[in-house]
Amino acid sequence: MLRAIATLSLFLGILLPLDDAAAEAKPPTFSLPVQCSFPDECYIQAHVDLEPGPNSADHACGIITYNSHKGTDFRLRDLDLMDRGVPVVAAAAGTVIRTRDGVRDVHMKLFGKKLAFRRGAGNFVLIDHGGGWRTQYAHMRKGSVAVKSGMRIKSGQQLGLVGLSGLTEFPHMHFEINHSGQTIDPFVGKDNGNDCKGPKNTLWTGAALSVLKYRKYFLVAAGFADAPLSREALLYGLHVRDRLSRKAPAIAFHVDFSGGRMGDTYLLRIFGPGGKIFAENRKRLKKDAQIRFDLIGRKIAKRPAWPTGTYRGEFVLYRENAGKQSILLRHEQNLDVE
Repeated sequence: MLRAIATLSLFLGILLPLDDAAAEAKPPTFSLPVQCSFPDECYIQAHVDLEPGPNSADHACGIITYNSHKGTDFRLRDLDLMDRGVPVVAAAAGTVIRTRDGVRDVHMKLFGKKLAFRRGAGNFVLIDHGGGWRTQYAHMRKGSVAVKSGMRIKSGQQLGLVGLSGLTEFPHMHFEINHSGQTIDPFVGKDNGNDCKGPKNTLWTGAALSVLKYRKYFLVAAGFADAPLSREALLYGLHVRDRLSRKAPAIAFHVDFSGGRMGDTYLLRIFGPGGKIFAENRKRLKKDAQIRFDLIGRKIAKRPAWPTGTYRGEFVLYRENAGKQSILLRHEQNLDVE
């Protein structure tokens, strides 16, 4: 399963004892920790897991999280945005107490979890906001960390750039809030008690909350290629095309989506130039899928060439309730074969 592997609250939990007054201090409010357009350029891929047991639940009692995830993952739409540079900024004023830079931006599968775990947070900044409150900004781009330990930071001040460093599989910034050693979900606040149905006293500013709309299901990526691709190849855009030769060895359509629940059905289809179905597959989810990757297509076999024209890939996620089927997600994409 593709996921932002849980980042490493190795430093957030190292806290000095607090007096009662500090412990009861009013919690800070947090502005957006990334400067990008929601949801066109970035979005939340995973929330804090509020379920203490082996299962998982986000603040809306949904599945946009995974077991033991301790932060909010702000994911970039693609690697081009990471290369361009998306600023990570302080969500509140405070003092920098620790940083790391110099970790390469690579998919963790290139060297494995065991080695990646040694520097799981990748390039990061840790800020103390007083009263036992700390925030961590992890997986930043190599060479981008712009602050040093001991610096006093203003809210909105740039800390670095979103990256792909450490124990992760896609470009994002893991944002984690901690109070006196306890992970806090900014969507529910300090007194929630790890209950998705419990009280919700958000720590986000009104401006931040207005753009952080909760999504139960969403498309992560989609694309055509002349061969079956892995999820990683789709992420990196390797061999993804909107135009292929009529002698391409295959025509394959790929999707990566989030939020499918057990019992949901999804349909993958490719329509040929004449509108007839070129390839089709329908599957029912046997378990909840925080994220799911699949593909459909055909090899050229003994054909001398594919019919030229525009092919259309279609993905639909359905849910049945009380005998009625509703569409949760729909995506269409064209491919020109010449």
